[in-house]
Formats: sequence, C-alpha cells, structure tokens
Amino acid sequence: MEHLIGHTRNNIPIFVDLIGSDAAKHIAQQPYILTLATEALQHAMLDGADINLEQDMGRTIGYDYVVETTDANTVFYAQLAREDIYTRFVKNGEPRATRHLSIALSFNQSDNLYNLSDVWVGRLRPPRPGSTKESAKGNSYWRKHAFVFENQPLQLRTLTKTCPY
Repeated sequence: MEHLIGHTRNNIPIFVDLIGSDAAKHIAQQPYILTLATEALQHAMLDGADINLEQDMGRTIGYDYVVETTDANTVFYAQLAREDIYTRFVKNGEPRATRHLSIALSFNQSDNLYNLSDVWVGRLRPPRPGSTKESAKGNSYWRKHAFVFENQPLQLRTLTKTCPY
C-alpha cells in the first residue's frame, strides 16, 4: 500500500509503503515522524538513485537511541523479533536529545518515483552488519556504536555477548 507523503523542493512526489517497509516499523512506533519526514523533504532537492539524507529540523524532535560505546559499557548482541540480522545493544545507555531526522529514499525506475524506505529520529548511520547493504565502513561504525536497550522484543535464543560478525 503506497501512500503519498508529499513533494520535494524540486516537486518530486515521495511515497511510503505503510505496511512492508522499514519506514513502516518506525512510523508505527513514532507516528509523528511521518509529519517530520514530510517537512524535511519539502526542503530537499533530489537527484540520483538511492539517497540517504540527514536533516537538522531546527528544534529538538526526539531522542537518538544509537550511542557511542566504550570498553566500560556492557554490550550484547541479539536479533530483534522478525529480523535475521544481529543488532548491537548497550545496557544502561542514555539516549540523547536530537534535532536530526534521517531519511533513506530508494528510486523506483519503473515508476520514476522515490519511496521512503526508512526514516528515524537521530543521526544518519550506516546499515548494520549482516544487512544486504552492509559495508566495511559500516562495520567499523557498529564496532563503536550500539542501540540503547530498552526492552525491545528480542529473539532470546540469539542473545550473546560474543560479536557475531
């Protein structure tokens, strides 16, 4: 189910799949980010295939749950419910207030339009190791960063303190 969320500064329509996309998961948890995405995209000039952008919204819009870690942190790995890649978590971490919204857009050549593939409150970050778009730079990033654990639904049989990647 594709839903029009708005147009960019150069009048390109942006759609989102509110059921099957990664963006849908984040929108379901925080519905206001759909409005924030619409606002941010009004200022964007799009050109190219897949685009990742970070927008400073000019005000605090929520909390960034990905934080930098040190050797003093308690870190563990697990797969989230309905996912097959591991996520790095930190216990007792503190999310930080942020003004940034990150947006991932994919270009659909057959329809000549952009789809909002993901959106989240916080800084732009690379894909997690094990994902289809993982990279060496991303793997390096995730060795030093983790999601703050706040009772996210985990597949308990996958819980480990040993890095799986």
